Amino acid sequence: MNNKIRLIIIILFIGTIFLLMHFVFYNKYKMPKGAEIIISDENLEVYSENIYLYDLIKSYNVEILTENYPLQLDNIGNTTVTISYKYKGIRKYLFDINYKVVDNTSPIFIKAPSSSKTFYVSEASDKDIDKIIEKTTFGDNYDINPTIKKIGTVDFSKIGTYKLTFEISDSSNNKNSKDIEIIIKERPKEADNSNLDKTKEDNIEEEDENTIIFEEHIKSYKNNNTMVGIDVSKWQGEIDFQKVKDAGCEFVIIRLGVMKDKNSELVKDSTFDINYKNAKLAGLKIGIYVYSEANNVQTAISNAEFVINELNGDILDFPVVFDWESWTYFNSMEMNLHMLNEMYDAFSNKLNEAGYNTMLYASEYYLNNVWLNLKDYKIWVAKYSNKSPELINSKNFELWQNSCNGKINGIKSDVDFDIFYK
Repeated sequence: MNNKIRLIIIILFIGTIFLLMHFVFYNKYKMPKGAEIIISDENLEVYSENIYLYDLIKSYNVEILTENYPLQLDNIGNTTVTISYKYKGIRKYLFDINYKVVDNTSPIFIKAPSSSKTFYVSEASDKDIDKIIEKTTFGDNYDINPTIKKIGTVDFSKIGTYKLTFEISDSSNNKNSKDIEIIIKERPKEADNSNLDKTKEDNIEEEDENTIIFEEHIKSYKNNNTMVGIDVSKWQGEIDFQKVKDAGCEFVIIRLGVMKDKNSELVKDSTFDINYKNAKLAGLKIGIYVYSEANNVQTAISNAEFVINELNGDILDFPVVFDWESWTYFNSMEMNLHMLNEMYDAFSNKLNEAGYNTMLYASEYYLNNVWLNLKDYKIWVAKYSNKSPELINSKNFELWQNSCNGKINGIKSDVDFDIFYK
């Protein structure tokens, strides 16, 4: 090998090393001169939707190679994502974007204490206040275990009016509070216990109306844009659906399954099969619902799978309804408010895959004050009143359960009345 060839080989070797150093072993995080990526320093609220990677970037003069994707904001704290980019050439660079997920949302009272409570002097103690706290339910958008504490003291041996504050807080130190007056007064000499001002606990539902018959229901709500119907479960006992149909009822929503608590499985309503069969024979339009006490996504999916297996491909006239009402003991459910939406979404998606539409059942109060996001859900709203429900965020409802003590021919017991809006 002559010197000329040897020189060429050496030059090629050095060039190869240079290229490797330049394109492989260089510091990919070292930003080239003139390149600019400016990042937003705003905190992101936990569980926010429709926030994408590029939303974190205020401005840039580089070619970003990383695809824009929605950020997962399920956990509070600091997060780092890495993007790839080019700047005036073919070399690829890396850039870290840091952002912080925070929780700025205060917990809410689900079932708040009444604004006042009266006791007789020397006949009560802090244990009675503890009972009020035990009956108070509350929840947080993020924390599974928000806390509650009492602020203030009461001298149960002294007549007077005392102010207590019940304060709930989450791990991000977001707080909410409710003031209540404790009234201590002398027991009358001719005491009648009924005279004690036993203030009723706040009732978040409307007061039940007087019993109405289905003929009145028809007169009040049946028109060209509505259908009138009922919903039933085992509590209605034996039902003559032909008489129900002859009374003017157009549809029935039948309970398919029920959970007795969060640790139990969904089981079939003991009257479902006969109700489903006879309602069909009578020519009524049919929907079904399940009473769920799920406290996680997997259980909600299991609820949906139960429905799919039981229906076995049968076509319904109304959506499958998810009925969740475990508000009284929400604090023992080991869940946050966001999980309500996660469970319904999982339930709905599973049923959609099987060809069924879904609907969410809840009262007007809970739809407006507890459910964090109604999204595009079909809604069955409960409000026992002759005044139409009003849902915030312009969310419409398709079904309205307006009475729980209706009377219709064919059913001996009280039954829920419903209106469907076409």
